[in-house]
Amino acid sequence: MSRAFTSEEYEAPEVVIEVPEKREPSADMELVFAYSKDRSLSDPSLPYEIGMHFLEGSGGFFQSDEFAVKWLDNAVKEGSVDAMMALADFYLKDTKTHGYRKPASLLKMAADRGNEDARARLDMDHIDDPTSRKTFNAYRFNAELGDVMAMNLLAEGFEKGHFGKNKEKAAAFWYTKAFKKGDKDAAKRVLALYYKKRIELTEEELRFLRS
Repeated sequence: MSRAFTSEEYEAPEVVIEVPEKREPSADMELVFAYSKDRSLSDPSLPYEIGMHFLEGSGGFFQSDEFAVKWLDNAVKEGSVDAMMALADFYLKDTKTHGYRKPASLLKMAADRGNEDARARLDMDHIDDPTSRKTFNAYRFNAELGDVMAMNLLAEGFEKGHFGKNKEKAAAFWYTKAFKKGDKDAAKRVLALYYKKRIELTEEELRFLRS
């Protein structure tokens, strides 16, 4: 004798079987497996080498900035100082796209691990020419890393025209950043630019700087 179905059985939701989407292997993996052989990807030198080959289009690899960044970043995560420097230099070639914060962080990581080149690039104690690109980079890197003195030095360089003409807006930006970090005198410098009619400020910005 067959039993009757309960209303709960009729109302039970239909079981949906999800078929996983088929994914094509990444275009870099075949080359990576062939190159790696028996080496471990946890060895920092291996992803660094792969990243550099992709960056240069060498060693049987095709040129690809995307894969170069991917593998250099993997090497950075494994602690490769060489990868930190290479990736910082890559970002610095196009700061309009990448900005300065990424290379600054990479240089700081490398410097903390004893890399002398990275330390020299971040050094603000041995400035010879206040108008040089090296000086600008040193101030900018440290400002991006949150150094209040660097923010003020960078702003002062913009204000004095060391880093290009008509850069008062950039000066005000970095003075304001220093003020937000607790430097009250930096606010006075922004207001001085305003009173000299070298920059414009909104009422909200004025209230903030005068607070």
